[in-house]
Amino acid sequence: MTLLPVLVLAQDFASRFLEEHRTDTNLSCVTISPKMMEEILKNDSKKDEGVLAIISNLKSMQMLTSKVKGKAYYNEALKVVKKNSDRFEPFLSFRDKSENCQIMVRKKNEAIVELVMLMHEKNHFMVINFTGIMSAEFISKLANSME
Repeated sequence: MTLLPVLVLAQDFASRFLEEHRTDTNLSCVTISPKMMEEILKNDSKKDEGVLAIISNLKSMQMLTSKVKGKAYYNEALKVVKKNSDRFEPFLSFRDKSENCQIMVRKKNEAIVELVMLMHEKNHFMVINFTGIMSAEFISKLANSME
């Protein structure tokens, strides 16, 4: 029992959010390992060695999605961020008529070790959660790919 708080502290954002919604069947979670990301990129005709190097520093990528209750999930995810405000700092956000997006990062010794991207569009909700060592270049490429 004494180790339980330590385990909770070690969880990434997606795991924390899923824990709070463990009985919710509207949420889907996909976890992609760095090896799988490399395999996907190897099959891409536009191979980018820089991206492969960045991916090799990642530990995991999780995507949580829902096609219903998007705004409610988005607001709940923001509450999780707020509860963990000592862990995450805002990095980038944008909003237009139909879409909200927020990117937060967690740093350890000035290195980005976790990136959380929250998105809400109409009824759709998505969290993309990367863990590992990331650079501003990686985040820039990720943000550009979301256009």
